[in-house]
Amino acid sequence: MLELLQLARNDVISAAAARKAGFGPEALDRLVRSGELHRLVRGYYSVREPRDDEDRHWLRASAAFHRANQTAMISHQSALIGHGLPLYQADLTTVHLTKKRGGTTRLVPQVMMHRAVKGLAGGSDRVSPGAAIVQAGLIATPLSSLVAADAAVRKQRATRQEIEAAAELFGRYTGVGPVRAILREIDGRHESPGETIAAHRLGALGWDTEPQFRIETDRGVFFADLRVVGHRVLVEFDGKVKYTDRQVNFAEKQREDAIRRKDWRLVRFTWSELDDVGLMSQRVAQAIADSRR
Repeated sequence: MLELLQLARNDVISAAAARKAGFGPEALDRLVRSGELHRLVRGYYSVREPRDDEDRHWLRASAAFHRANQTAMISHQSALIGHGLPLYQADLTTVHLTKKRGGTTRLVPQVMMHRAVKGLAGGSDRVSPGAAIVQAGLIATPLSSLVAADAAVRKQRATRQEIEAAAELFGRYTGVGPVRAILREIDGRHESPGETIAAHRLGALGWDTEPQFRIETDRGVFFADLRVVGHRVLVEFDGKVKYTDRQVNFAEKQREDAIRRKDWRLVRFTWSELDDVGLMSQRVAQAIADSRR
């Protein structure tokens, strides 16, 4: 294994490279059964155990890139992982690569190879963050693009102008219209995918929101995820359904009590509730009505 570790590139090794080091098919099978090697795509292995589904997908993407022998770049949601950007409604069972020149879009086991895109920029192994953001929205949902775009701007991985310029490269692609439309909502102040989605849903319902709204209370200054503009209503996204730490739970209750003492109404949503637009509308409308009383 030490020799295989030394031969691996980005934790990935090909069966061909392993054979040159004296590891035949039976030896590789034994290492897979023992958990020292992990199958990725045909003819390629990982020399470490994937940490999670996204990490496994990235290792497969790296393997597919090496197998393509520099003729393609990692793209779409696969490239988003490489750029450290969040995914939303992304299919992790298929790796996506885009040809550097010519070609047609075709699917081979676990890998979708897309035809080249004129003017597409990228690094040595992956397309630019802006291009990956647009591509992810084209094959998933436009909201996938917005979630990644907000994070890219916040983390300074891409500017709004770079993302909009990337969208122009796909001007004739099916589905690019909704992607370009939703990217007008880019706001790097949103600090999580949940905040991005909540702001988008509320905007579609007719309520403008202001991210990271500052509130001064008798317990200090707090920042709410969103404020409903024109109303004394704050919206917060909970990534976890419940807090398990009693101390954290108590501190959060004190924070909420302090905010309410300043005559603010607070509405919370969890992941599962962000897809229930009727519920969101009802809760915010009720909070607005309560704030007026």
